[in-house]
Amino acid sequence: MAIYGYRCMQCADIEVAFPIGTAPATVPCPECGTTATRVFTPPMLNRTPAALSAAMQRAERSAYEPEVVTSLPPRRATTSVATHPAVRRLPRP
Repeated sequence: MAIYGYRCMQCADIEVAFPIGTAPATVPCPECGTTATRVFTPPMLNRTPAALSAAMQRAERSAYEPEVVTSLPPRRATTSVATHPAVRRLPRP
């Protein structure tokens, strides 16, 4: 079953459930009985990547719950080990 939206010019928008592909172009309004025409709406699809969704939620949450930093992050070592044989022969500081 899919939910289809209809607009009655006298009342308000209504939603009616029909099997997929069987929704008529008009239905009677349950409030006033006039004809309500079908309104085409985009389907509710969520294709947002999880990382982007988490970042958006964190940004929205920071508007009313800001993250407070109480200390500096730990210092990382900056030395790197070369993996390519030609780079290993170069002088190191």
